[in-house]
Amino acid sequence: MNIADLARVGDEELAGEPVGQASGAGARALMRSIMSEERVPEERVPVRRARRRALRRTFVLGAVAAGLAAVLAVTLPIAGPATEYANAAVTLKTGDDFIDVAITDPEADSAAFAEAFKAVGLDAQVRKIPVASQYAGMLFGPATPGSFPPGTGVIVTKAGTCASVWCGTVSMPTGYKGRIVFGIGRPAAPGERYAVIAPPGVPEPVPDGLEVRGKSVGEIRAELARRGLKIEYVVMWMKADGTGRGYGVDAQYVKDDWTADRVMLIASDTVQLNVKAGPEVPRDSLPRSRPAPMPSPWWIENE
Repeated sequence: MNIADLARVGDEELAGEPVGQASGAGARALMRSIMSEERVPEERVPVRRARRRALRRTFVLGAVAAGLAAVLAVTLPIAGPATEYANAAVTLKTGDDFIDVAITDPEADSAAFAEAFKAVGLDAQVRKIPVASQYAGMLFGPATPGSFPPGTGVIVTKAGTCASVWCGTVSMPTGYKGRIVFGIGRPAAPGERYAVIAPPGVPEPVPDGLEVRGKSVGEIRAELARRGLKIEYVVMWMKADGTGRGYGVDAQYVKDDWTADRVMLIASDTVQLNVKAGPEVPRDSLPRSRPAPMPSPWWIENE
């Protein structure tokens, strides 16, 4: 159909025709023009073939959509840190301002512990530190290089009983994002100095069955020598209220008749013996000992 041919119906033929009446002369002329055009037969497609084509189009579109969904499912990032995480070394569960920690394998590689803490949103390092054998596998620290908001800090509370080697809760300021260093106790080598004497709230390790409080230094010296233990002395000047202070003193300045107050193992072959200064010794009047070079604090030590 040529649109120019349709234009042969002029305005003058339509003039005066009532609006909307197809029976007018103009309308009849337009109708005759349309009907005189040759009709092009429409391609007929069998119904079954049309349906198959439609199904194929639907299937292809569905497959493309499914493929896009699979790509999105793989590439979309995780919204935030996990609230629970577990691997062969440790299990963690977080709350608003705490982390429940259960150590299942204290001998696991330090990287396995760090991986778990990172998964729950902490920039944590974990170091294996030498301790007395009874404290191996325990959690120490954490140390937190940097500063916390005033009045806040970290509190570690050991659980009473658990199926793992160690379990408890690390309470932290809400939203803390700074660096944090945890220590996992490992058995110290023979003669290796302990990085930490004992966990907070736990008694210090002492030679088996040895009671020293109130006994003379001479008596304790003999017993420790019998056990093959070396001694480092700390002389204390005590006040009437039981408080006091002191410092390390070499053995030749410590008298046998002074009173022993406390003993703790600081290595498998060495103890620290706290001694009360005799009443005749003025405060801070004894020469200080020359201690062996001490290792760096465990949270900055490189093993």
